[in-house]
Amino acid sequence: MVEDRARFIIFFGSSAGVGKTYQMLSEARVQFKQGVDVRIGFVETHGRKETADMIDGIPVIPRRRIDYHGTDFEEMDTDEVIRQHPRIALVDELAHTNIPGSRHKKRYEDIEEILQNGIEVWSTVNVQHLDSLNDIVFELTGVKVRETFPDRILERADEIRLIDISPEALLERLRAGKVYTGDKIDRALSNFFLKNNLVALRQLSLREVADEVQEDISPLDTQLPSLKERIIVCLVPGSNPQRLVRIGWRMSKRLNGDLMVVYVRHEPTFRNKLDSAEDARITALKALSETLSAEFIELVSSDPARDLLKLAGKKNATQLLLERPTEECRTGKMSKNSLLSGLVKEPNNFINMHIVCEEDETQQASDGR
Repeated sequence: MVEDRARFIIFFGSSAGVGKTYQMLSEARVQFKQGVDVRIGFVETHGRKETADMIDGIPVIPRRRIDYHGTDFEEMDTDEVIRQHPRIALVDELAHTNIPGSRHKKRYEDIEEILQNGIEVWSTVNVQHLDSLNDIVFELTGVKVRETFPDRILERADEIRLIDISPEALLERLRAGKVYTGDKIDRALSNFFLKNNLVALRQLSLREVADEVQEDISPLDTQLPSLKERIIVCLVPGSNPQRLVRIGWRMSKRLNGDLMVVYVRHEPTFRNKLDSAEDARITALKALSETLSAEFIELVSSDPARDLLKLAGKKNATQLLLERPTEECRTGKMSKNSLLSGLVKEPNNFINMHIVCEEDETQQASDGR
């Protein structure tokens, strides 16, 4: 019989090498010695001997082999994990992208299926893979993380165990060959594993876990629903939508509020039709909003400022987030026909507005290198 809700524990860290997998295996060994049915669904040692030694004695569920373009790859055999049905399944690296030909594209989707079948899952992940932090991580480190997972996975966890060491200790581990081996060490030290990057990522991980704990111990929003913050991220054609949505998501997390994404455009005319590029942009924004569990609304209006405020009133919105073009931020002058100009002029605008300056794409590309 499948349980109503299997437990989900995440070992959460700021970077590779902090000891997430080691700690997960260490705690799993204690459980196993106490007679708990613990099995390894997938654990990646990355050649670390101390991690490999921790696996010894814990039953390992055979992996599934997948041929991709003539090369043999191994992925977790989700069907076999479910068939064996251990009390606890250890599944490393939840943000991992599976090889094409797997049932699910991402490992966190495998984890969701295992949980749905009543099996407790322990997993690991680094803070930079969190989807809502993607832009912030890039701005802080200059590195664009490609493998991400939706915030709802972190919210699903029953426990988030922060595995934390100082940047100095992590760099010492790296130089000692305990994180990577061979020429990977020098590459890491000159790229991602810069001290400033590690400090910034550590601060992000500490803050993220603190936010999750605060949500667990603060039931105020359920007791007083009228006080719940509701944030609208307002997007217009030509804006930098994904960055603004993620900023709004972070705001909603800080305020423990709801997030709405509103795409505003003028009513189409024979001169202003919805072209394929904008249609693709709206589709992508809907998908991102769904990933972040945000409500997506497309507002088509001949008077966007007026109708946006009407929508905000209807939704009981408390905060409005907009992007201002780079040129306006530089000059301090407001475009006469912009949405922001219309909102400022509206006599019934009592909502709190937050204005974010558009990123300078030239500077962003330069910093990213």
